[in-house]
Amino acid sequence: MTQPFLAAFSGTAVEFFETIVIAYAVLRAGHAREALGAVVLGHAVMFMLATAFFPLYRVLPMDGLTLLAALLLTAMGLHWTQKSLRRMARQERPRWATDPMGKVNVAEATTYGFSFLVFAVMLKSSLIEAAEILVVVVPVGAASQAWSQVILGVSTGIAVVSLAALVLHGQLRKIPEVKLKLAAGLLLGALGVSWLVELV
Repeated sequence: MTQPFLAAFSGTAVEFFETIVIAYAVLRAGHAREALGAVVLGHAVMFMLATAFFPLYRVLPMDGLTLLAALLLTAMGLHWTQKSLRRMARQERPRWATDPMGKVNVAEATTYGFSFLVFAVMLKSSLIEAAEILVVVVPVGAASQAWSQVILGVSTGIAVVSLAALVLHGQLRKIPEVKLKLAAGLLLGALGVSWLVELV
């Protein structure tokens, strides 16, 4: 059963890639500590929240969890697919890919001191992306009970994107993120629909 792994991997990789691109731009602008610290803290906070609320899924009916996971995957898959197709038709890219600094409204560093404002802005971006990862992986894990696959999928997604950032770094903005999101959207949508069919 590879569906939980695929859902967790694709959802994590797409969202974490956006975080990495923005963080890399902030880092290159002279805010390395702020960028790295915010990414680590943002994802750590979301992980702790997910862990804290983890026991709640046990009191929910399994069919309800499966239905929730299927609906979320289908909705997110359709949303990503529609958005990607629209951008491909217009030959445009998301702002975080073309102007990551503008996305978070951060200017290049003019001093060597730690900027709490930059850190806060980057932390907000990191928290949002981490939350979107949880929207995918938590229902999938709860519904499938395949937590080992979900955790492996999340870990693999983060590792692959991090490795790509280390290897490519300066070429990150040339990666066709619209096509990647389209592929992930189609995959998540297909998984969601297949789960809905199984419930019928």
